[in-house]
Amino acid sequence: MKITLAITLTVVAFTVIVTCIIYVMHKSNKPISKLGPQSVSTLIVLGSGGHTAEMLNLVAVLQKDKFTPRTYIAASTDNMSLQKASTLEASLVDEVLQCLKLE
Repeated sequence: MKITLAITLTVVAFTVIVTCIIYVMHKSNKPISKLGPQSVSTLIVLGSGGHTAEMLNLVAVLQKDKFTPRTYIAASTDNMSLQKASTLEASLVDEVLQCLKLE
């Protein structure tokens, strides 16, 4: 009796695990959204010690149409970070305008 119960529980557990694995594999092959690319609001926190430069380098390579609007936050004592972010955003707008002129 105990052996039959143990075998039954083992088979049920194995079946559940295999079903979960198959489900995850099946879902991972599908796109997350069927609506297509949508924009995502993005918060960018700037700071001192090289953090601003690292963040702005990341922002520069983001897909501009996907990560919009972009909101920047910096400490009130940080005078340079928001100026650098503003310069980067202006250059991104210039890039978009140049691309539109080429088309």
